[in-house]
Amino acid sequence: MGYINKKLKNIIIDMDKSFSISLGVRKWVKKSIYPKHNLIIKSKSGCYCTNCHKEFYSNAKIYEYITCPKCKENLQVRKCTLQYQAFIDDFRIIDYIDGCFILRGFEVKSTYNNFKVNHNIAEYQRLVIDKDKKYLLLSNIYKMFLITQSVCHNEKHTKWRLHNNYYSHWYYSKGSIYWGELKKELEGSIYQYCPIERVISNYTGTDEIENILQRILNYPISFELLSKLNLTNLAIKCNCFKNKGSFEKRFGVTKDCLPFMIKHNITITELNILKTIKRKNIKIIRRLNELSCFDELAKYLDMVKALDCGLNTGNEHIYRDYLDMAERLNLNLKDKQVLYPNDLMKAHDKLLKQLDDIENQEIVEKIKIRYEELKDNTYQNEKYIIYPVPTFADLIAESSMQNNCVRTYNKRYAEKEVDLYLMRLLNKRSKSLVTIEVRDNKVVQSKIKNNNDCTKEQLLFINEWQNTILKGRNIYA
Repeated sequence: MGYINKKLKNIIIDMDKSFSISLGVRKWVKKSIYPKHNLIIKSKSGCYCTNCHKEFYSNAKIYEYITCPKCKENLQVRKCTLQYQAFIDDFRIIDYIDGCFILRGFEVKSTYNNFKVNHNIAEYQRLVIDKDKKYLLLSNIYKMFLITQSVCHNEKHTKWRLHNNYYSHWYYSKGSIYWGELKKELEGSIYQYCPIERVISNYTGTDEIENILQRILNYPISFELLSKLNLTNLAIKCNCFKNKGSFEKRFGVTKDCLPFMIKHNITITELNILKTIKRKNIKIIRRLNELSCFDELAKYLDMVKALDCGLNTGNEHIYRDYLDMAERLNLNLKDKQVLYPNDLMKAHDKLLKQLDDIENQEIVEKIKIRYEELKDNTYQNEKYIIYPVPTFADLIAESSMQNNCVRTYNKRYAEKEVDLYLMRLLNKRSKSLVTIEVRDNKVVQSKIKNNNDCTKEQLLFINEWQNTILKGRNIYA
């Protein structure tokens, strides 16, 4: 647990005086969450809905989900002999106090017993979002054991404790949001005209809400301006628009692009592509936005021409590796025949052979050192294991078994530009299964043989590893 400084202590005191589970919150939970925490109980005489307390007849099978004809809720059918079942959902409240946004986390636990459902709401965490820091406060009712967390609804809240580490994404920021009091709390502040609810409610991207709120704290004018222009996806990244002056100075494109930007509500990555290709064609922009290597490729290529020459998400990494090898071999990167080869794979393999011939022992030793640095990221369950590439020989073997180009990553792996991991079945560790590329503690590629996509089960384990091990390295406060 961390040290609570004077400023945070005062914020906690003010929160405890001001915050409660208001009648408005309870009405919202009763309307939006409670109805889902019910069952349809089936017996020989018919079906009974625990939500509306009405009876009806249905041929539905046990464990099926059906819609109650009375209250219209889609609920699971269970036997009348069922003794107990629990339902758990999370929701959040965003508040503003003492110049900080507070992201409050609640758990709703409902229990079925003897044809009745009882509900309980417990607040278990508060994320205090300051302009430059985030403080995660956990209630004493929030219990942690290793990587497992739970909320004890039978225990009374008595104190908040500051948590130092951020182990995984699902530590907080879960569930729907209650906005009821925020607008009133922002009155008289610099944020009172910021349409925070409208923008965040309609946002479908991957940015975490706590990061968006922190940007709004720091750049309220940019957020308000972009929101009023209906550039809500750019408003999410309001920190990227600090420049003052002309439209072109702010956005990097000429003002005649504004109607196009508004029409398609472009994202920050789409805006960066528009800056590069200078073509108001949303289909091309979104095709290029699918490329994870766009910035690296755009250093060398006319990206529109590259698309015409066959660049796609399936070969972009091979194309990037080809250009990287061409640069390392001092080829003329202004030569169109070098930049846009007729047969990419053939050209790639030709340069790879040249580089293999000049590979030196220094990289071999650096890869061994890299493994020692990353080996604590090893993770396994009862079926799979993920671990960093141990040696250069293992990298070559992986490339051969997987029929991919991971061997060309040797220098980047050795120089800490990229992290490479191998995923195996525990009972077949000598056989290649999935090759994983990681940058900045995020998985950017995970492929099975021949660069095919992983199975859903494999992706679930990779996501679990990323959330538990990689993201767990970040520290707040």
